[in-house]
Amino acid sequence: MALLCCTSARAQSVPRQATTKQIKPSKQQLRQLILDLQVTALKCDQKTAALARQVFQTVEIYRLRKKRFPNSVAEVQELKGSANLPSEKFPPPCPYNDPTLVSQELRQELINAGNPPSEFCKIIIENDPFISPSFPMSLNNVRLAPATGAPGTIIVKYNANYYLAVWCMGFAGKPIVDEKSQLPLVFFRDFSATFE
Repeated sequence: MALLCCTSARAQSVPRQATTKQIKPSKQQLRQLILDLQVTALKCDQKTAALARQVFQTVEIYRLRKKRFPNSVAEVQELKGSANLPSEKFPPPCPYNDPTLVSQELRQELINAGNPPSEFCKIIIENDPFISPSFPMSLNNVRLAPATGAPGTIIVKYNANYYLAVWCMGFAGKPIVDEKSQLPLVFFRDFSATFE
């Protein structure tokens, strides 16, 4: 016959897990946070629009000198390196990743939201048969493609050798809107009348 012997179990101390204290901001703090976010988004959007204009002007120069549009960022970089063009970086640094404009907390929120800002503006260069002379007039009826992208993305679209359109993505990952017209801010040029 076997005897079973029971011993008392000693209580082991379980390390306490760190608890996070949730802080509920006051309505005033929340309003201030929203206002700070809106001001930051506006500053970054304005800087991105200015960078898109610079990219547009650089592609214009490329088109006039080479008699065609670039097919890649590398082709534009080659021209910038060989010509007397302004020495801005190409692609330019992304404003949404600039610590002087966007706080670390806000950059982390962009990452958490699935829109992480990159170090440099992403530049997409594509031939698009839908870019035509009537393109600027149709902006209220047309959905830009791509319609979303990482903040700071600059889209360069051209059709054949004649039409150039450039727009950019803002803080929300959608095309930046012109304040006056409330339509997407698009830089456009028709080269069909250019005599070469």
